[in-house]
Amino acid sequence: MEFLIYFFAYVLTILFIFFPNLFTGKTVFFIWYLFSIFLSLIIRSSIGATESADIDGYIENMQREDIISFSYYFREPIFWFGIRFLYDLIGDGAYVFVFLDLIVFLLIYIAFSKCRKSFYPAIDPSCLNYLLFAALLFFPYVLGMHNTYRQLMATFIFLISIGLIGESKVIKGYAASLVAVLIHNPVAIFFPILVMSMKNIFFKYSSVIILAIILFSFQFLLQIDSAYLDRENTIEIGRNIQYLYMIALALIFMILISFEALTENKRDFALMSIFFILLITYIFAAFFFTSDQAQRIIFYVFGFLFPFIGFYFELRFKPKILSKLIFFHAALAPLLLIYNTTIDLSL
Repeated sequence: MEFLIYFFAYVLTILFIFFPNLFTGKTVFFIWYLFSIFLSLIIRSSIGATESADIDGYIENMQREDIISFSYYFREPIFWFGIRFLYDLIGDGAYVFVFLDLIVFLLIYIAFSKCRKSFYPAIDPSCLNYLLFAALLFFPYVLGMHNTYRQLMATFIFLISIGLIGESKVIKGYAASLVAVLIHNPVAIFFPILVMSMKNIFFKYSSVIILAIILFSFQFLLQIDSAYLDRENTIEIGRNIQYLYMIALALIFMILISFEALTENKRDFALMSIFFILLITYIFAAFFFTSDQAQRIIFYVFGFLFPFIGFYFELRFKPKILSKLIFFHAALAPLLLIYNTTIDLSL
């Protein structure tokens, strides 16, 4: 059943690529949100029936009585105390996750909308309807629904903070980023993106210095606590794939730089600057972090890049349908080729 709902998400993505104005305005949001709720119900119905180290661990933490000895409760209090409160209120771990999924889907919509309005206001929102359905099939988001849940929530809240700062709502933006950090601490490593997103040129240059300080600070923290970036059992990508991701990121960055060099008076500083910080961050992680920790970073990197590259394709390339098909299937490839065991293929 899970495979069928994901396949239907694929069909809807293709449908909205070819017919972006099939539905207009809030109708698309309601269709997508109802579909996402159904997806959530299908995924969460397997809780207890199939083994999932992270999700089972979350439910165990909801039920645990003694929390004083677990320091991560106080490092990430919004998530850990939040799920305990919801469990006490609802009384069922699966329904707690359904409720959290409802919040996550709203965060996806708000994050994509905020970033588009802040950095790509010229794009017609209807042209991006397919991105909402494509997001349900993008591998960091799919893995987040099944395993890396705190990271999933933090990704979209951090994207919202980027959008808010892009709108010059600096205080709200940094407040949102603090919420993200208190859900999943490692997202703090991407703080320089927020500084880069500020309008003042001084902050844009300062973000590079802040990036260097944060990276070496994280390296110091890892020496003190090797579990800081990753405490759960996750899918081990291995060093070879880790370096392949680094090469892939560098190639994508160089390709985009080449396109920008050929484009007159329309250079996309937002994407290029964000991509630069993400690339440097991941290169550092690939060499100095463990494989599991670097995996977390690459999920963040692609999670942040997905909407921005989608916006970029919409703005830069023609024919529109072909460029969207290329972007969507390129984004889908890692799920099919590397993380294909994430989705339950049984009918």
